[in-house]
Amino acid sequence: MKRTSSLFLLAALLSPLPAIAQSDALDSQKLKLEQLRAEVADQVQFQAFDLLDELMLAWKEQPVFPIDTPVVLADVSVPVGFGTGLTAMIENHFFDVLLKNPGTHLVPAQCPACTAMVVHSGAKGTLIARGVDNPEALANAGLLSGARHALFLDFEIEGSALVLRARITALTPALPIVAARTLSSSTSAAPMLRASEHLKTAEEARAEYLEALNSRGIVLLPIRFKVQIFATPSGGQVSTVPLIWAQTGAEVALTRSRGWTASLLAGINWAPQSSTGWSLHARFSRLLGVSSSLTGPDVYFFFGAGMFALYGTGALAFKNSVPTVDDLTNAINGHEPSAIEGTGQLGLEIRIKNRIGGSFYLESAPGLDNAPAIGNLLDLGIIRFHSYGMEVSFWF
Repeated sequence: MKRTSSLFLLAALLSPLPAIAQSDALDSQKLKLEQLRAEVADQVQFQAFDLLDELMLAWKEQPVFPIDTPVVLADVSVPVGFGTGLTAMIENHFFDVLLKNPGTHLVPAQCPACTAMVVHSGAKGTLIARGVDNPEALANAGLLSGARHALFLDFEIEGSALVLRARITALTPALPIVAARTLSSSTSAAPMLRASEHLKTAEEARAEYLEALNSRGIVLLPIRFKVQIFATPSGGQVSTVPLIWAQTGAEVALTRSRGWTASLLAGINWAPQSSTGWSLHARFSRLLGVSSSLTGPDVYFFFGAGMFALYGTGALAFKNSVPTVDDLTNAINGHEPSAIEGTGQLGLEIRIKNRIGGSFYLESAPGLDNAPAIGNLLDLGIIRFHSYGMEVSFWF
C-alpha cells in the first residue's frame, strides 16, 4: 500500500513537466514568428519606399501638371496586418521625396476637411462621407484650401510582389481621374534605397557605377603637398623650420579592388634664403577593408622608404655636429652646405573616391640619430622617429 501511494505521489509531481515543456516550445515558436514578421515588415517597408521613389522619378521625368499644382494626400492604404505605423512612415517618406524634387510640380497642400467625415444635405438627401469623396460639400464650405486635386496611394501584396496603385483625381463632383500609375516589384528583390534628393533609374545607377569603375584605372597620377615637421631637440630649442614639399609620380593598383597600391613619387622643396631640395619616396598602401568604396571614404595604412637632399644654410641643422662659425662663413662665401638622408615612413591615409585624400605619417631618418639640432619624436628602441607630417593628395 505504501509503495502504491509513493507511485501516485511521483506521478503527481512529474505531471506538470510536459505542460511546462509545451509552454516553452510555444513561446519559442511565438518568438520566431515575431522575428519573421519583423523581417517581412522591414522588407515591405523598404519595397514601399522604393516604389514611391519610382513613382516620383516617373512624375519628375513626365510631370502630370505643367505648373506647380496643390495636391492633397487623400489616402494611404497598406496591406492588412501592417497597421498605422507603416502608413505613417510611408507618408513621411512621400513628403520627404516630394519636397526634395520640385520637378514633379506637385505641391503638398493641407486640407483637414478633405480626409475628415463631412455631412452634406441637398435635394437628393443627406450624404456623410470623406471630403475627398464629396467635393460638393467641400466646395460649399469653402474648405478646398486652394487644392483641386487629391492623391491616393494604395499598396497591396499580390503573390510575392508588392503593388503600388497611385491615382490623382480632380476634386469635382464627377471625381475624374487625372493621372494613374501602377508599379510592382518582387518582395524578394533588394530595394535600391535611393537618396531622396538624387533620384535615378536602375539603368542610370548602373551606368554611373560602371563609369566610376572604368574611370579608376590601374595607374593613377598623384599630386601631393606635404608639410614635414622635425622634433625639438632635448635642449628645448627649435633649430629647424618645417619643410614644405610638392610631389608627383605614379601609383599602381596591385589588386582589382585596390586593396594594395604602390607608388613612386619625386618631390621638390624651396624655402627662401634657407634651403632647396629634392626627394624620392616609394610607398606601399594597404586598404583597411574588403574593397574600396565608390561613395564613402577609404582608410589606408601605408609604409615606405625614401631619401631627401637639402642644399643651403638650412641643411646645417642636419649635420651630426653643432654648426661652427666656419660653416656659416663658408655658406656666406658660396660654399653651399648640403645634407642627404635616407628615411622610412609609417602612416594612415583617408581617401574619397580615389580623387582627394589626406594623411598623417611618422618618419624615421637613421642618419639623424646623432644630429644635435634634431630630436626624437618617438623612440621605440630599435627605431626612432624624428619627424611627422601631414599630406593632401589629389589623383588624376
